[in-house]
Amino acid sequence: MDVPDHPAGQARQGSAPVRALRNVGICAHIDAGKTTLTERILHLCGREPRVGRVDEGTSVMDWMAEERERGITITAAATRVRWAGCEINLVDTPGHVDFTVEVERCMRVLDGAVVVVDATRGVEPQTETVWRQVERRGLPALAFVNKCERPGADVLACAASIGEKLGARPLVVAYPIGGGDEEVPLSGVVDLIRGTAQRVEPGGERVDVPIPEALEDEVGVLRAELVDALADLDDSVFEAVCAGGAPTVEQLTAALRTATHERRVVPLFCGAALRGHGVPLLLDGIADLLPSPQERPAPELFDARTGSTLSPSSLEGAGSGDPLLLVFKIHSRRRRGVSLDLAVARIYRGVVRPGMRLWNGRSGQLEAVEAVLRVHADAVDELEQAGAGDVVALRGLVATGCGDTLTSEGAVHRLEPPRNPNAVVAVLLEPSKDEEREALGAALLQLVREDPSLRALEDPGTGQWGLEGMGELHLEVALARLRAEFRIEPRVGAPQVAQLESVRVASSGSGEVDRSLGGERADAVVGLRLEPAEDGAGAVEVSADGAGSEAPPEVFAAVSSALLAEAATAGPLAGHPLCGVRIVIDQARSTTAHVVDAAWGQAAVAALRAALKGATAAGGVISLEPWMSFVVDAPAEVAGGVIGDLNSRQAVMEEVQSTGTVARRIAGMAPLRELLGYSTSLRSLSKGRATFSLRPAGFRSVRA
Repeated sequence: MDVPDHPAGQARQGSAPVRALRNVGICAHIDAGKTTLTERILHLCGREPRVGRVDEGTSVMDWMAEERERGITITAAATRVRWAGCEINLVDTPGHVDFTVEVERCMRVLDGAVVVVDATRGVEPQTETVWRQVERRGLPALAFVNKCERPGADVLACAASIGEKLGARPLVVAYPIGGGDEEVPLSGVVDLIRGTAQRVEPGGERVDVPIPEALEDEVGVLRAELVDALADLDDSVFEAVCAGGAPTVEQLTAALRTATHERRVVPLFCGAALRGHGVPLLLDGIADLLPSPQERPAPELFDARTGSTLSPSSLEGAGSGDPLLLVFKIHSRRRRGVSLDLAVARIYRGVVRPGMRLWNGRSGQLEAVEAVLRVHADAVDELEQAGAGDVVALRGLVATGCGDTLTSEGAVHRLEPPRNPNAVVAVLLEPSKDEEREALGAALLQLVREDPSLRALEDPGTGQWGLEGMGELHLEVALARLRAEFRIEPRVGAPQVAQLESVRVASSGSGEVDRSLGGERADAVVGLRLEPAEDGAGAVEVSADGAGSEAPPEVFAAVSSALLAEAATAGPLAGHPLCGVRIVIDQARSTTAHVVDAAWGQAAVAALRAALKGATAAGGVISLEPWMSFVVDAPAEVAGGVIGDLNSRQAVMEEVQSTGTVARRIAGMAPLRELLGYSTSLRSLSKGRATFSLRPAGFRSVRA
């Protein structure tokens, strides 16, 4: 990311008041038009003089070379625009399944979402995935039905799809004029709240237009349905309807805003981002209907030593008090051989200024803030300060990574860090030249710092590195960055599916340390038991019970840290990471007054290995592999061949349906190892006419 040097005195003033701020993520299935929508917003808000095109590689938000070459969003990009007196922090998120974790990290710090739906396809698999992320975070959301200019576009069918597949209640608040038919081009959008219509001129101007006579009856019915729905949700609208009058625009907007905040409805807008139709109405909706940071509930706080939940009362009165930030993204851009790292963070409390020192409890270091920056894709502007609710980038942090909490020195609380799922695909790397060995290791660690969903592990015996990620494309992009940004061309092995190991029977074990560590005698005993977790492929959970619950917080923290680190590589069958295991600490005792953390860690690791040995002897350890849900859209004449090929890949078919007279949609699940390289096979079978999408479907036992 290029960081311009600003002359003294030319730094921009700080953030807008919290009430006039919106933090919004734009998310959807790949190719639904998220980035095109963001580019149109930048143009309408005066942030960019022209509308960037994804297909031409000129989009502002897709700034990485890999994004422009592939025509997809790979990394979330942030920007700031002003609309109707409201400051909007927009985050354009990826739509490909391999980068779902990137979307999750963004949703963690946002206050609202815009879910984009293709008007010709409705809700697609990755749309369902991002919607679950929106729901997990309790985010109020708007829907935007895009590409209404295309043949086959159907806004009402998309609304039904949202209700059926997402379990949400869509309320249609905008309706297209034309579109969906080559003979009737899209010429504008009707605002059902105000009962007016508008179009966007090629230059970006919004122009009021009359509602076509042929559309008046349909618009009247849709507006009546909208008013009736809001009357069911709001007393003032209900009273106006019962009195025989028409609710005012203000009453309808207020009712819709309240229902949106409470997540009882999803206002549905529509239009064509490429041409601009409907986008001004969506911007009005973001400003009028989505909440400010002050209107969102305070996030949970956790004890940094034990992980237990703390009261959020200390966050009341956002905008004052000591700073509290969560870093959710690391930007790194190599410039003239120097890496410039920016930590993108959400400020939950206090004010942040250049020159401040912030405490990182995970690394145990004070970080000096060299600059506070406003991000615009790959460019930045310096700020004099930023306040609670804002999203900014910080320059100068050297020991901070994704998920870290920054606050005042000595604080023992932290915010919930993003959670990274288990990797599913891995490749082996080794340097082409011996002199590149150190550079390769440093480059991989830098990539992992930016993207924690990557994992890089070195084998000291062979000197090879294992790089694990969320899919083939995820690893392809990482390798492309190694070549383009770090000038390293490693030898790369074939992709392999990353497996996990889990226990299916309970077992116990204990470990003891009695030796001299650091010049002190250390006597530590740890006893624990392993239990299968309810979520068979979930993260390893460490908890205390009985005598273990009496251990001091610092002892529990040392034991827990050692157990989690060992679980990442301790699978007894083949050394794969453990998953779906609950580790209960039964005891943690010592006869010496002071025991260093290393002793507790060694005793805990010995206890874990003993318990795993017992489980293995009882045949209670199994290997798991990732499965994927797939959806294939293929012409009817090749559907039989596609189904036969999927059956040969151990696929479990769930549904085959017609999507018209000449197309079939095939849905099911299959092991990921059988789908490596599937795009090439499908292209050959269908002569390039079929498409497919994947999403994770959990882990299952490896078949013989």
